[in-house]
Amino acid sequence: MIQLLQSEQDAKKLLKFSVKIAKSMLFYGAEVYRVEDTVNRIYKSFDNIKAPNILVTYNFVIVSFVYDDTTYNAMRRVVLGDRNLEKISLLNNLSRKMVIGSCSLDYAFEKMKDIKDKTRYSNLAVLSALTISAPFFAIMFGGTFKDSIVAFLVMAVEAAFLLFIGRYKIISFLTNFLGAFISTVLVMILTKFLFIHNPVSIIIVSLMPLVPGVQVTNSVRDFMAGDYLSGIIGLQSAIFISTAIALGVIMGLKVV
Repeated sequence: MIQLLQSEQDAKKLLKFSVKIAKSMLFYGAEVYRVEDTVNRIYKSFDNIKAPNILVTYNFVIVSFVYDDTTYNAMRRVVLGDRNLEKISLLNNLSRKMVIGSCSLDYAFEKMKDIKDKTRYSNLAVLSALTISAPFFAIMFGGTFKDSIVAFLVMAVEAAFLLFIGRYKIISFLTNFLGAFISTVLVMILTKFLFIHNPVSIIIVSLMPLVPGVQVTNSVRDFMAGDYLSGIIGLQSAIFISTAIALGVIMGLKVV
């Protein structure tokens, strides 16, 4: 379907929408190449837009295009938030509707606000999911049935701590360090009072919510897409988080 911008006001609306959807997708954990491709497709769906350009890294978004011999551009600083694959999927669906021309810019703004306001899983649901999965992973990593029960308890404490500390704006390095430290200390203390066959398996399970798996995956995909700068930044961030986790485990083993 052919789409055309009708006025300068429409061009400004499109500029604002494109930079907001790019910032939102990056905030929720989308890959850099996916964000750039999404905005590029939106721009190319309008026949009277020329020279669309999108530059995205993990820290900022720059978008620009030419309409009626006038260049429109915008930049936003991005602070990465909590991973939310559901919201990324909803924003992807919204962008597809924009590309095929099945929704107006005004509707797109309203829908994007609805996505932003969409509530996440409750703390109880997150706590339940983490604690229920822990025993099965403990057995998978070489623990016994008794170890799986201890893993359940350790994960419950760690998950409660992570949910509590998540209310405050604390840097990710400290959050991951404290999570690894507390879980390691707890496992080693319980080892002194209970017969635990494989405490290492329980420690590994407790570290799983902290491991930056999505970050590493996104970095690899950025490398494969040819965006080496974003790939390097993402990989450095993952190494930084992994270092915090390792230090937390080492300190926990030293303390007990």
